[in-house]
Amino acid sequence: MTTHPPGGELPGLAQFGVRDLLRLEAAINAEFRARELVRTNNKPLGDIAECIVRQARGGVLEPNSTKSHDVTTDDGRRIQVKAMGRRALGRSAVFSPFRSFDFDTAVFLVFAQDTFEIAEAWEATAAQIEAVARFSRHVNGHLPSLARIAAVGRDVTVEMSAAYAALDRRTRLPG
Repeated sequence: MTTHPPGGELPGLAQFGVRDLLRLEAAINAEFRARELVRTNNKPLGDIAECIVRQARGGVLEPNSTKSHDVTTDDGRRIQVKAMGRRALGRSAVFSPFRSFDFDTAVFLVFAQDTFEIAEAWEATAAQIEAVARFSRHVNGHLPSLARIAAVGRDVTVEMSAAYAALDRRTRLPG
């Protein structure tokens, strides 16, 4: 068994781009599940989605504790970011809840299950989301489904895919 110093980088990972690392993470998570070591498939998609939106729109990523939005653009627009991997539920899949609507727009990214390409991306205003998202007392928040967001939102798939490609190129280390 090879050991690495605490916090040390595993050999060879620096050459991989964002998509490659996400595919590797998914394979590792599947192996953990097969070995009954984990019960969920939590992924780093949320954080990467925020970076994609920042790449596309500029501005700054807000600290994790910032209420109601993830990115503030250079012109002061507040953007909430939601992400999900494509699931068997298809268009009825639900994004994580909104507990407040103190932002200008939200960008919703849906990643393809096996390739981690952006399958679709939508942008909607806070008012549009509040109007179509179902309130759940159980989670104390509004749950937007992919179908409802797609019905009211603006398709930003091309823009977000281009930003994702740029982020992937920017973060790929020479190998």
